[in-house]
Amino acid sequence: MSTENTKKGGNPLPVFIISLCAAIVMAGGFAIVVEAFILAAANLFELGSTLVWAASGLNVLLAIWFAVWTFVRSWHVERRLRAGLEVDEPKMSILGTLRG
Repeated sequence: MSTENTKKGGNPLPVFIISLCAAIVMAGGFAIVVEAFILAAANLFELGSTLVWAASGLNVLLAIWFAVWTFVRSWHVERRLRAGLEVDEPKMSILGTLRG
């Protein structure tokens, strides 16, 4: 990796693209695995379609939160690295990451 990319300022578009891609990959993979577990458990234990829809809705909400958190965390880390700072400990709160 070139040290030219770590200069202060610059174009925020690469950071946005990196953060967006990280959010899509992490939340998408998480949602697919959890949804497969939901469907497998529903078929194995012969649960009703209402439970599958409710669990799938919860899975969607959790995946959206995870995508937003991953995007904000990636943006925060990339911004700190460009400023020459160390990577800090992650916070589970989205707003806590934005403040840090």
